[in-house]
Amino acid sequence: MRILRDERGQVLVETAIAFPIQILITVAIMQFCLIAVAKQVVNYAAHAAARAVLVNEDPERAAAIVCSPIAGSDCTRSGAAPIFIPGWGNLARSPQSQAKTSVAVLNDLDAGDKTVTAEVSHDFELIFPFVNAIPMWGRTVTHNGVVHKVLTQAVSIPQPWDGDLQGVTGHEIIPDVTSGSNP
Repeated sequence: MRILRDERGQVLVETAIAFPIQILITVAIMQFCLIAVAKQVVNYAAHAAARAVLVNEDPERAAAIVCSPIAGSDCTRSGAAPIFIPGWGNLARSPQSQAKTSVAVLNDLDAGDKTVTAEVSHDFELIFPFVNAIPMWGRTVTHNGVVHKVLTQAVSIPQPWDGDLQGVTGHEIIPDVTSGSNP
């Protein structure tokens, strides 16, 4: 009877039960925070891609430059050449970023509604073990055995000029500053 009432080792047993659960919750919160930051980066990459379309630049390159800090490890084996930035040199993790980032121009300048819409999709690497198995993370893909969450953002930017109406005053987005009139 005395052995059943002995409380030695109780703390050890409680710790053995609670500690793994606490670690899993902490790691899940950390992974969620990383995903939230990556979602903001992908949102800015969509903005950069839409801006690149507006100024007749390569939207894929613009999005890859922005997404390179979150590109993760070299698990894609893409073989792409690094992006060279004048004054900075080769951009770190840009080959991975080029392989994991794709751009779709949903609405370009020729659509007639004076907006450009770009959608960027980036495969963000989930770095914590066991957390990537939780089904609430949404759509995931695998690159060489490494689990990635697919983050997608679309951004629309208005065209601030109208190339078809050169010399016409009273643009609906930007007022004509030379005449001082507002439409």
